[in-house]
Amino acid sequence: MQNKVVIAGKVEKDKANHKKYKIKKDKTSESDIEIELTAEGDFEVEKLSVDGLPDAMVDGNPIRWINNFAVKKNGQYINERFLVTIPNIEKSRLVIYDGNGNPYYYTGEIKNNTFELTDGDPGIGRSP
Repeated sequence: MQNKVVIAGKVEKDKANHKKYKIKKDKTSESDIEIELTAEGDFEVEKLSVDGLPDAMVDGNPIRWINNFAVKKNGQYINERFLVTIPNIEKSRLVIYDGNGNPYYYTGEIKNNTFELTDGDPGIGRSP
């Protein structure tokens, strides 16, 4: 199970749109991502370390972690719809590490490198 380590200084709130955030990479193997919240409210967005996330899927395919983050409202992980944009994700299988500690292949629609999540505690990666 991953030990959640917050990495300070890696989240930027969009000045023009208070619902958009850029979550910067920490390691060279990661990528910057953007999220856009769809609900109203005061949210806390944190960049989390990818250390401790699984190296491979149950089927043996390796995972390269793109980013790991948390979205909270009133101190609790959200369970509300939000959008995530990742560069060049359409070229591989998207992997989500959910709040229950299980990596799975994302089966929803990915359009223009953007997809929808509702889990406020996801790790996001790719697998061949």
